[in-house]
Amino acid sequence: MKFYDIDNALLEAIEKGDSPVRLGISLDWSGTGFYESVFEQDIIEASFYGLKEVSGGTTARGEVLLDNTYGTYACGGNGGRGAGREVRISFSLGEGLPWFQRFVLYVDDNGFQDIRGPGRKRYVRLGLHDRSALLRKTENSRDWTHPAVFTYSVICDKTQPEKSLVHLITKRAGIESGDIDCATIPIILPYVKLTKNIWTELSELAKTFRAHLECAPEKPLVFAHSPYQQETENVDDCSYTFSGEHIFYLRETARAELYRNTVRLKINIPVALEKQEIWRYDDPPVLYDTDLTPMYPFRSTVLRDIQNTGYEAQYRIKDGGTERPVIYADQIDTQEEAMEWLDFEGGPFAYSAYDVTTHHEKAIITLNTETDGDLRRASIYGRPIVLDLNRSCFLRDTEAIAQYGTAALNVSGSYFSEDTVGGLPMYEDWTMRELSERLQERREFTVKTHRGLFHARIGAMVNIETKGETLRGTINALSLRYRQDTAFVAAFRIEEIV
Repeated sequence: MKFYDIDNALLEAIEKGDSPVRLGISLDWSGTGFYESVFEQDIIEASFYGLKEVSGGTTARGEVLLDNTYGTYACGGNGGRGAGREVRISFSLGEGLPWFQRFVLYVDDNGFQDIRGPGRKRYVRLGLHDRSALLRKTENSRDWTHPAVFTYSVICDKTQPEKSLVHLITKRAGIESGDIDCATIPIILPYVKLTKNIWTELSELAKTFRAHLECAPEKPLVFAHSPYQQETENVDDCSYTFSGEHIFYLRETARAELYRNTVRLKINIPVALEKQEIWRYDDPPVLYDTDLTPMYPFRSTVLRDIQNTGYEAQYRIKDGGTERPVIYADQIDTQEEAMEWLDFEGGPFAYSAYDVTTHHEKAIITLNTETDGDLRRASIYGRPIVLDLNRSCFLRDTEAIAQYGTAALNVSGSYFSEDTVGGLPMYEDWTMRELSERLQERREFTVKTHRGLFHARIGAMVNIETKGETLRGTINALSLRYRQDTAFVAAFRIEEIV
């Protein structure tokens, strides 16, 4: 991944390093979609932060302080005093150069904070966050007793958004397919049930498939740069090289807590099976004939549960003598097809109610008989998905263990697949990659510069040149600090690539 593309004139000015950084802010003051620019001389200070979260996503936030001595900046209308209003942040250098829009942020729940000081001093402070904070709240009002379920979906594919998991999840937050910049990851997940908010689900998906997830300025959502994607990338591309003339602060930190020589992955993985019998009637009482074939007597003196309205036929399959519950089934028999499986003496038997569409894991049926009879068989066939509990993958480096002792990482998750990658199930390939990364003893560097690197982004690869060595790493966190009459400061936290 590289820095954002900016105008060549801006790049040249950054390299020269002799032009002051300028900040532009446009706000939707009235909430009507009309953006007004803040006077540049009224921007006292502003700070913006980007961070790669442990959960997998990349987020941005910021804070702006404006001079409001003359009451120029006021929130139009109530609406939570401006909470949620969109703010567009742009940067430039010197005079006459183009502007680069770096952030699209939103006013946080504190709204427009009116601050009054001594005399006529008056300010407006804005706390800002990106769209990820909105996505965290998207599901708060939904009925999670009926969570969304997606089946036989690929991870990401913009050519078929109706089967792309990233598109299906984000659509619940009102983000359409045209608003997503994504790679193609054709790995199939047979079954997904959303149980968390949109951003948490997307972050877990990004972490599992090592993708970059961000609410970027060019698109409301970016999901790309994964080793599992079809598109090829030059992973050795370096966006920038920090040298002694650029850096005024450099700190090195050991990240020993990242080291692991054993990875234990334990997951519950959905498995899709061929169409088969997913329900057979077996409620007691039951009788057996001379061939030990079960018979279920239906007599007028006793009314069985299945003869009542609302009987639940829970789907399950038999696997080597063990019954396993079905979490989802499709291609289910119609009522006419299910009637053909009925085997009985006396009767006759027939379904007066047959509902296989309301629920994914059970049918709601009613079986009736006009006269006394014995039921030998009542079945429903369908294509089931079952949960394979405690699927595991255990890898370790014996030489490293002999040298340092066991340092284990225990991992679980809900988005691992048994689709093959390079001849291995995806979850085994993931475990191998994780162990390979964890075996490296890495360092972290904090770099500060006055250069206007406002086009830097989380995940981009950079070099650090010192007298003794040239280091390579990826940016995991950044901050951009602007103040009137003070040099611009860009700070980066860079994780070493060994």
